[in-house]
Amino acid sequence: MKLSVIVPVLNEETFVPLYIESVSRFANEIIIVDGGSTDGTLKHIERLQNLCSIRLFRFQQIGMPYTEDWNESLVRNFLIDQAQGDWIMNLDIDELMDDRFKEVLPQLMGNKEVDIYQFPFVNFWGDPWTIRINSPGDERWSNDITRMWRTNKGIRYRDEKHHCTLEAAEGKSIWSIPRGRSDVFIYHYHYALGRKIKFNDNRRRDVNLLENEGMPDWSYQHSEYEIATAPFQGQHPEVVRRHLKAIGFEPHSN
Repeated sequence: MKLSVIVPVLNEETFVPLYIESVSRFANEIIIVDGGSTDGTLKHIERLQNLCSIRLFRFQQIGMPYTEDWNESLVRNFLIDQAQGDWIMNLDIDELMDDRFKEVLPQLMGNKEVDIYQFPFVNFWGDPWTIRINSPGDERWSNDITRMWRTNKGIRYRDEKHHCTLEAAEGKSIWSIPRGRSDVFIYHYHYALGRKIKFNDNRRRDVNLLENEGMPDWSYQHSEYEIATAPFQGQHPEVVRRHLKAIGFEPHSN
């Protein structure tokens, strides 16, 4: 069986090399939509074309980044329509699979009783050695997340502009589809590497950047809920370990 990995990108030059090297180890194709990158994103994609079958499309995003101006469901459903594999994985550009995923993937895809999979999701917060965890009133961190499904089940994104939701055929809930859970972690590095905070990416004011300017305050405590963190006790994927060593950032290396 074959796996298609789909991902939208916009100015992600930090993550593109890590992502393509990691995903090329287990995917049969990577399908990318670029929203109008002006940094080194496209150059990295072109440079790494030989690692995997990469299909690149352009879809210029308009309006304010990461707001309802963006028609995100349109882009993500376009990606779904391009997939040629038996399974689809919607792995975002700042998300990397644990190195064990390549070994367990054939078994996951071969399970005829399961059509959609969840994975434990680890959110790094401020640096690669701290994770954000759930707290009362803020139960959205380090949960399981749906990231892979069988292609022929009609799963698509609901017509929403931003933070769009997966749904089954005919608008049914994806919870109606036979699902399974893998114990392979997905690591979310958005808040740990590169810029860490993008423009308009602080909508919940969790790092106290009220005007999207300045440096994030990772010790800031929100007035409505506790921002709870814990030390990362696991091991980063191999591509991240090499990246941290290359940039001289390994104070707690495994």
